[in-house]
Amino acid sequence: METTITNKGNPFDKTNKLVTIQLKQGNSPPIILTKEKFSDAVGILSDASCVIGSNLKFDMHWIERELGIKLSYVWCCQLAEFIFSKQTWKYPDLGTMCINYGVQQKIDVVKKDYWDKGIDTDQIPIEILAEYGAGDVESTWQVFCKQVQKFETTQAHQFRLFRLHCNDLLVLQEMEYNGILYDIDKSLEQAETLVKQVKHLESKLYEFTGGVPINFDSRDHVSVLLYGGTIVEETRVPIGVFKTGAKAGQTRYRVVPKEYQLNAIVAPIKNSELKKEGYYSTDESTLLSLKPSATAKKVIGWLLERSKIMKLKSTYLEGLPKVIATYNWDGGMLHSNLNNCLAVTGRLSSSKPNQQNLPKEAKRHCITRY
Repeated sequence: METTITNKGNPFDKTNKLVTIQLKQGNSPPIILTKEKFSDAVGILSDASCVIGSNLKFDMHWIERELGIKLSYVWCCQLAEFIFSKQTWKYPDLGTMCINYGVQQKIDVVKKDYWDKGIDTDQIPIEILAEYGAGDVESTWQVFCKQVQKFETTQAHQFRLFRLHCNDLLVLQEMEYNGILYDIDKSLEQAETLVKQVKHLESKLYEFTGGVPINFDSRDHVSVLLYGGTIVEETRVPIGVFKTGAKAGQTRYRVVPKEYQLNAIVAPIKNSELKKEGYYSTDESTLLSLKPSATAKKVIGWLLERSKIMKLKSTYLEGLPKVIATYNWDGGMLHSNLNNCLAVTGRLSSSKPNQQNLPKEAKRHCITRY
């Protein structure tokens, strides 16, 4: 399936569209279908004893979106190579597979001459796109034939595992396609309540420092707060106006630095020095390993609580609605990637967004439809 390339051709991006379908049946030559002929693929795919592809989950999403059908028996070349590598080759690509097997390689003119220059798929001359698609399908077929040989000989012991992964692929595709309905409005409302909590914690910290202008999102500033050092505040002081040039009549400023010296409230732990001289680590595990006084313990507690709230706010309560907007997903849906060719242990992982580790505050806004 060749699609437009917004967000890497994300099949749930409502601004993307399918441009061509290319396929071949057995040893027959490849055929290329444009929009007016997409329906021709329905019977071919529905009647196939096995549908072969590489990174097949992507194509399966487009097949369901545009043709309205689900596949029942599939062979993903990418999955096979992942298993052959003992889960060490993350997301095997077709081009490298072709090189490894010494078979016909993909034509990369489309990527170099069009996609890399920002020219979208629907703007590529159809004869060039058709040649690219035909080569892509032929390469996939030849890689498939090589994989069959391996499964019949040296890798026969891995075939049942591979078939299990292909069956799992059908389930993962359906899970991604169905997505998770997320209540954007309530999520953003809760994010607003967290702003008040952050301001309350910051007021306590500013009170402790006597009003020193610390940026609590700066590792350097937090290091100075805990381990001592100097914070420099730069202020702009008006010194007149511009008399000539493009800025004529505008106020002129001079930057005046002001230094604040803070004493250490806790000793840094051994080997926590950063590359920047005089600064030390302030990550959560380091802070929890410190041996603070009662006063320093309070400050560290406020910092850790603020960090936790900020992550919840930015990564999830505001972050998930942002992901939906960025990917142009419709109807408040989350369509996470369920990665089955990534973890060396062979386990499933999730990304963009990671729906396996949503905090309870974000799960609360996931709406069941079942």
